[in-house]
Amino acid sequence: METDKEILSRLKFIGRIRKGEKINVQHLCVQPQGIFTAISRFLFNQDNRSNTINFIQDTIFKAFTLLKEYKDSEEKSETLMSEYMVRDLISAKGGLNSLKQTYASDVKFCCDIDTLVQIIETKLYRESNQESVKEEKKRN
Repeated sequence: METDKEILSRLKFIGRIRKGEKINVQHLCVQPQGIFTAISRFLFNQDNRSNTINFIQDTIFKAFTLLKEYKDSEEKSETLMSEYMVRDLISAKGGLNSLKQTYASDVKFCCDIDTLVQIIETKLYRESNQESVKEEKKRN
């Protein structure tokens, strides 16, 4: 079972991915695009785009579960952590767009990435609207 810290770290990791980098899911590191990476991913690490998209989806969905938990918490430290998580989710969109550029020739992969970016935007929008409603109720 992953800890909250691990989920947060994975989310930050996704946000730091740059164009031309591929994720080594087993060792949680990035690899530059090239022949040596291709051979390594095929022969040794058995990494592929499917593993990458599963890793990203798992991280994003767990992060939103954790975000809700932190936002609903009465502890100020967890409320503050939820604000950091929103920033990390926004940064993750940048990493996802970098992966999309890296795998530009794979239409399905790019569609999966676009869907994840839309999910992040939609959920963040919904979270911000729920906060506005809570603030309005407190005032009345």
